Amino acid sequence: MKRWYWFTQFIVGALLATACLPQGVRIPQSPLLRVLERKVGLIAYVGTDGNIYTVDQAGNKQTPLTADAATSETSQLRYGFPTWSRDGKRLAFVGYNQSEEGTQATLYTADRDGENQVEAFQSDSAAPFYLYWSPDSQSVTFLSTTPGGDSLKLDMVPAEGGEVKTLDAGQPYYWSWAPDSKSMLVHVNGASNLDPSARLAMLRVEETVTEQGMGFRPALFQAPEISPNGEQMLFAAEDEDGTPSLMLADRSGSGERVLTTFEGTVAFALSPDGDRLAYIRTEQPRLGALGNMTIVDLSGKGEPIEIEEEPVLAFFWAPDGEQIAYFVPSIIRPTPNPDAPSASGGEEDIQVVLNLFVANANSGQTRPVAGFRPTDEFLNILPYFDQYHRSATIWSPDSNNLVLSAYAGDGTPGVWVSPSDGNLEPRFLIEGLLGFWSWK
Repeated sequence: MKRWYWFTQFIVGALLATACLPQGVRIPQSPLLRVLERKVGLIAYVGTDGNIYTVDQAGNKQTPLTADAATSETSQLRYGFPTWSRDGKRLAFVGYNQSEEGTQATLYTADRDGENQVEAFQSDSAAPFYLYWSPDSQSVTFLSTTPGGDSLKLDMVPAEGGEVKTLDAGQPYYWSWAPDSKSMLVHVNGASNLDPSARLAMLRVEETVTEQGMGFRPALFQAPEISPNGEQMLFAAEDEDGTPSLMLADRSGSGERVLTTFEGTVAFALSPDGDRLAYIRTEQPRLGALGNMTIVDLSGKGEPIEIEEEPVLAFFWAPDGEQIAYFVPSIIRPTPNPDAPSASGGEEDIQVVLNLFVANANSGQTRPVAGFRPTDEFLNILPYFDQYHRSATIWSPDSNNLVLSAYAGDGTPGVWVSPSDGNLEPRFLIEGLLGFWSWK
């Protein structure tokens, strides 16, 4: 069963006792912004027809990168996982061709205008489902299932096609590229108290792949991170007393500094300049993080900022490092139908609503931006937002807008643009399932 289904059930269960939003939550339009605002970057999205497109923030200049998605009684071709290169010039995405003979998966790269499309990887047995470009935009690393499904495989392929190199394997598997594009920090096989094979290591990915263990016992967390300057690494591990701790250390694994301790699990991300850290702690080691969010200045200036709205489900730093967008989930209950009480009002009809806020990272002041019902595809990434934070963004390059993937009031899934200041209403761009903004 799809992971998003289980995550939806978790959120519903956690929030059933909380206050519910009114009926009819929807994202209205703000048509004036289409004309007046400066256009920056492009949005890549999965269309409702299963193809990949790019579009600007006004909903103009729509460019199809694929056009052959189709479904018949015996086959289905669809595309997903659009992921921007760091230089904003290329996209990677995956095509899945399902037929009676099985499923063939192909990883493509293409220029942002759809030109120079390359079949970088193809397999009848491995299905890529998470893509992450190297910082120099020359290679794509990706996770795929292995035959038997008992492990995940980390591969790397040049953006222009060529030799596919297997780097490592394990499950679960998370990693963070170093800015030199030659090494990465990996977290494999979960927490040490649950799996003795759990490990934190630095991989060098040059002509040969070499691994340097970090000597820590991983705690319960997902994605590690290397600082933007490449000099430090952030991870969760047991301290000398065996207490799960969020730690900052240098690249060699020495000079570790405990930033906070926690019970349960923690998810975190550094600001783009590496000066600040945000993290969510939760006492319940379930899928994803759902708890209090804290913002810390790593220079030691000021006290940690606790965000009052809770529980926070996921967050994304703005490119300017001064703002952080975060999501607080709520639920809406269907209005009982007095003429057919058994046909409505059940728990299966309850829907998750995301309330989007933006916090000032200096003052901690927050502002509401939007409330919306997310598409399944967007909801699906939120349990893994810390890993997606490393490889994708919902922020515009100028930190003025966010791209949202949400249902309209009539149930139409669409891609929306929401001004981050919260002063203007979000607007519908185009029908779609999941969108990400280019880094540049």
